[in-house]
Amino acid sequence: MDTKPPLNRRFIQRMGIALVVLIVLGYTVYAQAALTIRAQVRVGGIRVGGLTRERAAEAVSKSLGNSQDEAVTLVVEGKKYPIPAADIRLRYDIAGAVEKAWGVGRTGNPLLRIGQLAMLPLFPRSLPVNTTLDEALLRNEIANIKHAVDEPGKDIRLKVSEGVVTILTDTKLGFILDESEAMQAVIDAIAEKKNETRPLTLTDVQPSVAYENAPKAKEEAERVITHPLTMTDAERRFTISTERLGGWLQSIPQGPQLQIAFNDALVSEYITTIAKELNAESQAPKVIVSNGRVVEFLEPRTGRSLDQDQTVSLIKDALQKRADNVTEITELALPVKVENPVVTDQSAQELGIVELIGSASTRFTGSPPNRISNIKNGVKFLTGILIKPGEEFSTLKTLGKIDNTTGYLPELVIKENRTVPEFGGGLCQVSTTLFRAVLATGLPITSRQNHSYRVSYYEKDGDGISIGPGLDATIYNPAPDFRFINDTGVAILIQGHVEGDTITFDFYGTKDGRVATVDGPHTLSSTPAGEPIYIETDTLKPGETKQIERAHAGGSAIATYSVVYPDGTKKEQVFKSLYRNWPAQFLIGADPTKATTTESMSNQ
Repeated sequence: MDTKPPLNRRFIQRMGIALVVLIVLGYTVYAQAALTIRAQVRVGGIRVGGLTRERAAEAVSKSLGNSQDEAVTLVVEGKKYPIPAADIRLRYDIAGAVEKAWGVGRTGNPLLRIGQLAMLPLFPRSLPVNTTLDEALLRNEIANIKHAVDEPGKDIRLKVSEGVVTILTDTKLGFILDESEAMQAVIDAIAEKKNETRPLTLTDVQPSVAYENAPKAKEEAERVITHPLTMTDAERRFTISTERLGGWLQSIPQGPQLQIAFNDALVSEYITTIAKELNAESQAPKVIVSNGRVVEFLEPRTGRSLDQDQTVSLIKDALQKRADNVTEITELALPVKVENPVVTDQSAQELGIVELIGSASTRFTGSPPNRISNIKNGVKFLTGILIKPGEEFSTLKTLGKIDNTTGYLPELVIKENRTVPEFGGGLCQVSTTLFRAVLATGLPITSRQNHSYRVSYYEKDGDGISIGPGLDATIYNPAPDFRFINDTGVAILIQGHVEGDTITFDFYGTKDGRVATVDGPHTLSSTPAGEPIYIETDTLKPGETKQIERAHAGGSAIATYSVVYPDGTKKEQVFKSLYRNWPAQFLIGADPTKATTTESMSNQ
């Protein structure tokens, strides 16, 4: 009996097996194709069809080779100048190019994908590898090469030396590198992915200025350096010398013409140094009070910023107007932006200590060590003092006990008809500076007394310039005292400091719009010191002398202190100062063979 299946059944079985094999093969091919780039696709000229994205990226990177590390080499006059890719931040976007290759036949709608796949055998796709670079860095590389290869020529030009402008006529053919051509050569080489040398030639530069045009430029240059140029703002003055102006001058050939110009780099460099002196960040005040005294203070400071670009433009414009004989500009206002501090400290706001409202300085040049020590000690006791609204300030009360227990040293003071050493000698420098700070602030003064005789320390201002007698204030416990009232409506903080031979008091509070002025001091009269006085003593050898008092001329002075308040009210105080003439006094050793006579100084 025949057990073979019927023919139809065998056929169906075989067809089924074949179908399964085809499905498996088809799936395998499909799965493989799903992991690889379509056939007939290239990236940067390299076949990547049938490769995974990772393998394709490796193949493209390998084909680019050294071109990824060294962009291109320029050859000028036989010398090679390589430009490393890293120095111009050259980047090849291999990943982006491979991703685009992967997308062929996979992106877009179904009809587009089918169309792409159908066209690939006839029209293979070739995708570029895009590059990026930093053009500024490339420009800098080209500039370095240019600096190395250029052979500058000489044209008719100007020379400025020690204020004299000269026309130079020695000319010479020049050779220069065309920077645009060099830039393009590098960019083309990178685009072509060819790591090869690119030869460049230098361009001839012929002298072009006609001599008859040079005298005009010479006259323009001479007008530029005729006078210095001064730049000012509210606080400072900067003068640019004619020598510096001459150093900034350049003469530029413009065809047959010779034009003057100014060296931007040198002008900018100078302005940068000025900006360092002028610029300051704003600073909000900070006040910490303990037991009625300020123990920590951060002073308010206005911010200042110089517009350097605008300053350079202003200078060049002013000098060009000189050159063109338009106008003789000798002074410019500096464009300084002012930024007022924003008060955020609660204590400062509550107290009203938000800005500087008055300041004064005096100098004590030539003072002996003990006097300097006493001045510094007195400043320490007054610094940090808060004066409440409506409060009368007493200098003596605030200084407190003045003896060796509070840090003072013996130094000369005026007492009766003598100048004798006592603790605290020199504190009148403190009270005099305080007096002038009060005058600058515009506060009412309730007690002020001048010295018995003129003292040279107090006849100069804070800059050391002589102003004469009449703006001093003496103190001596218990009297005289220097006193004044805080009538600003808010607290006033006193800050003092000593720098070198200068003492300064700053008053901080809130400005209310009052304006204070001082007319004077004016010297009304002057009297000579008088003949020296000799006092016999047995403490010296017969005839030996020792000076115990210096001579001081006497006289009188007047100063009128005016304050105009915001409502227009004006108040005046007149300070009259009378100074005794003060003869020199000497001790002289008595002659025991003669009768003893003593001439004493009479009261004046």
